[in-house]
Amino acid sequence: MKIKPIYTVLLILSLSIFMIGCESDDKETVNEFNELVEYLEGSDGGYMNNMGAWILSEANINTDDYLVLDLRSAADFNNTPNPINGAINTTLGDMWTHAETTTKPILVTCYSGQTAGFGHMLLRLKGHEAYSMKFGMSMHDQSLDKWTGNCSNQYASDTDWVTTASPALPSFDYPELNTGEETGEAILDKRIEAAIAAWPTLINASEVIGNISAFNIINYWPESDYSGYGHINGAYQVTPGTLTTVENLSAFDPIGANIFYCYTGQTAASACAYLTVLGYDVKSIKFGTNAMIWDEMTGHKWSKPY
Repeated sequence: MKIKPIYTVLLILSLSIFMIGCESDDKETVNEFNELVEYLEGSDGGYMNNMGAWILSEANINTDDYLVLDLRSAADFNNTPNPINGAINTTLGDMWTHAETTTKPILVTCYSGQTAGFGHMLLRLKGHEAYSMKFGMSMHDQSLDKWTGNCSNQYASDTDWVTTASPALPSFDYPELNTGEETGEAILDKRIEAAIAAWPTLINASEVIGNISAFNIINYWPESDYSGYGHINGAYQVTPGTLTTVENLSAFDPIGANIFYCYTGQTAASACAYLTVLGYDVKSIKFGTNAMIWDEMTGHKWSKPY
C-alpha cells in the first residue's frame, strides 16, 4: 500500500516534534544547583572550604608582587595618601578585565576589607589566585580609617547576646537555579553576574538584633568562641570550612533571609559571595562582632592603631 506524500510529511513532522519534545524534556531535568555545586566543590570542598591564608596584611607583603585592585570610588581612590604603587581602581563588574590579563596573584582592597572579601571570592571561583587586603585601606593611612568609628561594645550586655548551646542545625532543601545553562562553568558565570548585582549583601547589627525572628542567623566560628564570646540569641553555630553539601550547607534557608556573621565581617562577606552564587539570600553583619562586642574580644579585632 502506498502512503500519500502528505501523510509522509505529516509523519516526519510528528516525529520531529516528538524528538524536539524529548530534547526539551532532557534539558528540563538538569538540576542546575547540583551541576554548579559539583563543579565548585570538586573532590575536596572547593575554594570556599580550603582557602588557606587569603587575608593578607599590607605590612607583611610587597604589594609590587601583586596586581592590586581597589574597589573604592574613583574620587576616594584618587585622593589616597601615599597610594599603593600600580593599584588599579575598578569595580566588581569590571575587575575581570584586569584579572584576566595578569600573571601576578591578585590582591583586592576596598574601604574596610568587606567588599574586597566578596570580590576576591568571585575571582577565586573563576580560578584566579586572589587575596583580600586585611582591613582594606583603613590600615593604609589614618585618614582612610573606616573601622574605629564602627567598633562598638553595644551588645555585650544585651539580653539577646547569650552563651547558650547552639540549637540543632536546621536542614533545608537547596535553592533552585534557573539560568538556562547546563554546565557548571556556564551556570557559574551567570550566577557570578547575579551575585555582583546583589552586592552589597551587608546589614547592620541593629537591624538583626532588633528583629531576630525574621532571620535564619548563622555564626561562623569554632564552637569554643561561639560559647566563649557568646552569640546572637538563636544563632546557629557552623564551623568554618564546613559549607559543603555533605556537611552544613543545608543549614541555609533557600527561600528565607539568612544572616551570616563572623569576627570582622571579612570572612562572612567572602562566604556570602559563595552562598549568593549558589542561590541564597544571605547578608553578612557589617564589621562582624567588632561592631557588637569589641571590648570583649581578645583577637580577630581592629586594633585601633591610630
